[in-house]
Amino acid sequence: MIVTDEMLSVLDQSSGPVGLLECIEVSHPNWPRVLRYIVNGSEPMQLTHEDGQSFTYSYAPLNITRGNEEENLDQKITAAIGDVGSEIPDLVDLILQDKTRVSPLLNYRAYVIGKYDMPCTISKDLEVIVITRDWKGTSFEAQAPGLNDSGNGEIYSASVDPSLEGFYS
Repeated sequence: MIVTDEMLSVLDQSSGPVGLLECIEVSHPNWPRVLRYIVNGSEPMQLTHEDGQSFTYSYAPLNITRGNEEENLDQKITAAIGDVGSEIPDLVDLILQDKTRVSPLLNYRAYVIGKYDMPCTISKDLEVIVITRDWKGTSFEAQAPGLNDSGNGEIYSASVDPSLEGFYS
């Protein structure tokens, strides 16, 4: 990981408070709109994505927990959104109405506070594998596609690889 000047400024707070503005974006083909929420901001904010497009993110009582491993592709994020009405349960119902299930996608971005033209951290296209709802709100667990898959797609047998004959006798 390359440490940029912006990242160092988060650690050096001598010129005033600097931190990260975290946000998530959750989408599904059946949903009428993409959910865009920020963690530490009370007003709607215009944030620019890495491709140059700008979108409005609104505040939600949100808690984001990132997986431990940031140096590999095993990305995992849990986002707990406080109760924002019946919007999310209605959207989950739209997912359940499909004959074939398509998982929602979660994108995570973090911006250095005051610099909203380019995210400093991005985790894109994580599949939402679990959605839970309780009296506190809704939680999403998202992970990189194929995180729990193993193998390389090839089938090994004794007819293809004679060294495996000992396993079949």
